[in-house]
Amino acid sequence: MVRHVINLMLPLILGLGVVVPAWANDITIMSSSLSSRTSPPEGLYLDVNVEFDLPRSVQDALNRGIPLYFITEFSIEHQRWYWVNKPIIEASLMTRLSYSPLTRQYRLSRGGLSQSFDSLSETLTILKSLHGWRVSENPFIDSPEDCVAEVQVRLDTEQLPLPMQVTIGENDWDLTSDWHTVDFDQSVTNPQKDNEQ
Repeated sequence: MVRHVINLMLPLILGLGVVVPAWANDITIMSSSLSSRTSPPEGLYLDVNVEFDLPRSVQDALNRGIPLYFITEFSIEHQRWYWVNKPIIEASLMTRLSYSPLTRQYRLSRGGLSQSFDSLSETLTILKSLHGWRVSENPFIDSPEDCVAEVQVRLDTEQLPLPMQVTIGENDWDLTSDWHTVDFDQSVTNPQKDNEQ
């Protein structure tokens, strides 16, 4: 009887061993918000905070001098019941994480700005927090109640050297968040449209 129970439980235990690492490598979006600025430079600005751990194989590649590229993708779509949703705003931002064995420093490059850090933990703290990303020059959205905004963050493995793309393990390198619905600040509503109604 005991042996029969063990035989039944073994596939489940082994299955959990496969599932847990894949789940642990996911990027989780902890919070996100969209707000408007009417003073120069005016526009719509996105804040995103994520959480994830770099798997050992990814850290080893980074420490060998192979840069990592993280892509933040954002979109606003106008929802239409009679047809597919209409894209209004689409934007993407690349963040490059690299390590120099010569200087023993990590470097983070995002949107034309670069910073150097002495430790990986410091670097990841900044990488996981994106504030004030201008996703649109227009500070307002017409009929925001009919729109949905979403953001996704992922590790872009297509930026890796070609030999690595062929040999990397899928689970370790599959760092991707789900599409996350972004909260709207009331300031994104177009006041001129409100006055017309």
